[in-house]
Amino acid sequence: MYTNWISQIGDLNPQLLREIKGRLQKRNVLLVITTSFLTQLGVFLYFQSLLPNSHSIVYVNSNRYCTGKYLDIAQECFLDGFGNVVINWQLWFQDIFSSLSIIGFLAILVAGSYLIIHDLSTEERRDTLNFIRLSPQSPQSILLGKMLGVPILIYLGVLLAIPVHLWLGLNAQITWRSIFSFYIIVITTSLFYFSGALLFGLVGSWLGGFQSWLGSGAVLGLLLLTQQGLRDEISYNYPFAVLKLIDPYYFIPNSLYNSSTELQLENFHWFALPLGNSWVTIIGFAVLTHLLGAYFIWQSLQRCFGDRNATMLSKQQSYLLTIAFTIITIGCADWPKLVFSDYNSNSALTENMAYLMFLNLFLFLYLIAALTPHRHTLQDWARYRHFGNQQGEQRNLIQDLIWGEKSPGVVAIALNAIIAISGLSLFVLISSSGLDHKFHSFIALIFAGSLAVIYAALTQLLLLMKNGQRLFWTNGILGAVIILPVVALAILFSNPTNYTFWWLLSVAAPLIALYPSGELSAITTFLAIMGHMGILGLMLFRMTRQLKQVGESATRVLLAGS
Repeated sequence: MYTNWISQIGDLNPQLLREIKGRLQKRNVLLVITTSFLTQLGVFLYFQSLLPNSHSIVYVNSNRYCTGKYLDIAQECFLDGFGNVVINWQLWFQDIFSSLSIIGFLAILVAGSYLIIHDLSTEERRDTLNFIRLSPQSPQSILLGKMLGVPILIYLGVLLAIPVHLWLGLNAQITWRSIFSFYIIVITTSLFYFSGALLFGLVGSWLGGFQSWLGSGAVLGLLLLTQQGLRDEISYNYPFAVLKLIDPYYFIPNSLYNSSTELQLENFHWFALPLGNSWVTIIGFAVLTHLLGAYFIWQSLQRCFGDRNATMLSKQQSYLLTIAFTIITIGCADWPKLVFSDYNSNSALTENMAYLMFLNLFLFLYLIAALTPHRHTLQDWARYRHFGNQQGEQRNLIQDLIWGEKSPGVVAIALNAIIAISGLSLFVLISSSGLDHKFHSFIALIFAGSLAVIYAALTQLLLLMKNGQRLFWTNGILGAVIILPVVALAILFSNPTNYTFWWLLSVAAPLIALYPSGELSAITTFLAIMGHMGILGLMLFRMTRQLKQVGESATRVLLAGS
């Protein structure tokens, strides 16, 4: 039977069979079983030690798990007729259930991401990934085998805790529906994060041994940041609420919540629709968000796995990604107050726009990385773009810059910026805020769009270098250009109200425009915009010359060889 099961896996996905055979060794399995049971026992004993008893309440007559009225820090304790402390067992079981839930999904997402990135970087370093590419398996089959097989020991350890986890949830009076909904969320978030880990493992090999630590650390940091920074109920009024959808912490069911969904997301709104009021809608919307994110990542995976020189996204895919991202994030803004209320909420518009532009900053950093071709690709494009396609039709330069696979990505980034700015501008226009705040929001969007295109042009210019370490230098220089001016200005002119013009030339320009000081005059704003245009024009001029030189030199080499 075991042999038949293994052979069936091999028939369905040979890569998965390879990963399972390499990892399910007896020593590894025993270690995982021991670790899983010891973790469960340790959590149980820890919460057992927190229970009050008749001796401890002599000194401190309050405890979280007592049933009396709330005193300074906990509930007052009472004894029953037999001299035993009356315990709130539902709360106790709920706390253990929640703790095991957090440990479980953190183990899956963080440790699983580390293992996937480490495995791909090791395969790349040993050059065995190229042999896998040459196999008859499809890229989807290979990558899915990696996703399911590499963290197989993590899956085993978590599965061993499921019976106890279910028992704890039922004793905490949590419904079966809520428990299995949480499991579905963990599965779909794992698909999303592991897809990102696969992509980072493929494109980030230049980071060396630091790659897996950086990737898993980023996952852990994002999860902890959303757990600690977005707990407040007021966070539902801002676009950052979208980050709660990709953190399973907010889907841990709790029978003590006064809501029908037993979730922390009961106040979640999207375009003023109370999705959090219904268990079906909030779970369905979260799963849809995870699958949509995983879809775009898999588009990048298929392109990068098949051709290492290909960009992570085609230009058409990037436009669809920006549209989807803009709709989802704008929908999480405070629509009830900003649009469907008569209250003139100027500060709410400013805050929501600041959060939306912050989220878009990370989107455009990804788009710049995903759309900017490297030197060799641009060399081919500059050499052959004047020739017709396979049907003999002459290529139009503008169309090639908008849709072409190998053309520079600056125009595509500009179009993506226009798409995002259009959505945000519509949101600003229909808000109930005053004209001054709307005007400042539009100015901030102009600065944000120009910065995105400037960073894209700088990245493209740097990737045209002949240096073999150009990826390292490009990331380092771009990071320095984004961070160092703000640090230098903060040291030299601690208050942004001083020397506002120089602040408007940094990445902080959209925020300065959103929160204007007395010194932000129309002439200062106009000169800053002209400064952005001048910087962009200089970079585009330099990039055009570089592309021309690259194309001419490549053509000369080709003619000399013939």
